[in-house]
Amino acid sequence: MSSDTSVAELFDPGSEAYRACPYAAFARAREQHPVAHQSALDEWIVTGRAEIEAVQRDHEHFTSRYNLDGSYPFCPEAKEILDGSLFFRVALYNVEPPAHTRFRTLISEYFSPRALRRREGAIREIARRLVADLAAKGGGDLLQEFAYPLPMTVICDIIGIPEADRAMVKGWNNEWLALQVVPLPPEQQVHCATNVVTYEKYVLDLLEQRRREPADDLLTELVRASEAADPVCTVEDAVVALRVMIAAGHETTSNLISNAVHQLLLDRARWEAVVKDRELIGPAVEETLRFDSSVQGAPRVATRALRVGDTEVPEGARLRVMFAAAGRDPGEVDDPETFRLDRQGPPRHLGFGLGIHFCVGAALARLESRIALETLADALPGLRLADGFTPQYLPGGFVFRGLAGLPVTCS
Repeated sequence: MSSDTSVAELFDPGSEAYRACPYAAFARAREQHPVAHQSALDEWIVTGRAEIEAVQRDHEHFTSRYNLDGSYPFCPEAKEILDGSLFFRVALYNVEPPAHTRFRTLISEYFSPRALRRREGAIREIARRLVADLAAKGGGDLLQEFAYPLPMTVICDIIGIPEADRAMVKGWNNEWLALQVVPLPPEQQVHCATNVVTYEKYVLDLLEQRRREPADDLLTELVRASEAADPVCTVEDAVVALRVMIAAGHETTSNLISNAVHQLLLDRARWEAVVKDRELIGPAVEETLRFDSSVQGAPRVATRALRVGDTEVPEGARLRVMFAAAGRDPGEVDDPETFRLDRQGPPRHLGFGLGIHFCVGAALARLESRIALETLADALPGLRLADGFTPQYLPGGFVFRGLAGLPVTCS
């Protein structure tokens, strides 16, 4: 393949081949056209590391404002429902300074080293309880029974989501994300859109409850921020922010944990090395972020016509900046197609993004993943993939990469 178009057509997020392994497409595009126009989607796929870093650092000319508008067109009925909701409202995470800076400063305290030190004991206790349940049954689906509930419990505790509501919130979150990244048939679009409106009302009711009855949680902090003399956000901004935070606070970390366990168990020597030497757990997390990142990329929109590397993109161009491609760039990483625990030096991945939109919860995700692996290694040194397991990946578009399940046995 030599033309820009033919290379870009490798990127079909709906295909089984791409879902199973997008990295072959990244490698070919990176070598031939690091900024390639995908004509079917009318998007520019960015796979070159230099180009990825340039776009990520230039928030003035590559905006995040439209990140939550959805990747695929909506049918008229769904669009009518969504137009009357907060679905298309710009998240303060995705705007430019100074509004972005003020909002990020507000929420950053909840993910600061000091805050995480206070929470570490509770996170470890949650992990131990979940692993004990898994061990008592001799195994199960590690994704559903451990990797998902651990970060979901933690982020809901931080925000203030009542325990009895969390399964319901998870269902709404899945439907909101499906509208974001999956091409759904019209009837499913309408179903998901209707539930997104219900989800918004639920969060609005929670914020109103905290206005009347403050608590030590992020819901209360956002209510106070909206009522301050110089408000950092509105209540509507808070709804949008919380919806993003719930998704980002568990979805990506759940997949990071399960992707890490999957890679470690694929080669028995890797898992045994981690069981023997806990100092390898941090490198295992970083290597997973490089080798099989749960966040594959993020969209940006060009605010004017300009060059990205050697490619001209027009004003309004929608770019897909593929962080995961950077992690396997042979110009940056030795032996990039091999998962290794002995890599030295600073991380060579962009799994948490770059620039002003670098993931605010990166330290929490790293802590939860490290605790998850430590707890599994302590309690289940004989952990193995279930016999006959073949990995199947969920549809995640150009954004997410996560297994549909991770069946394991404990011996």
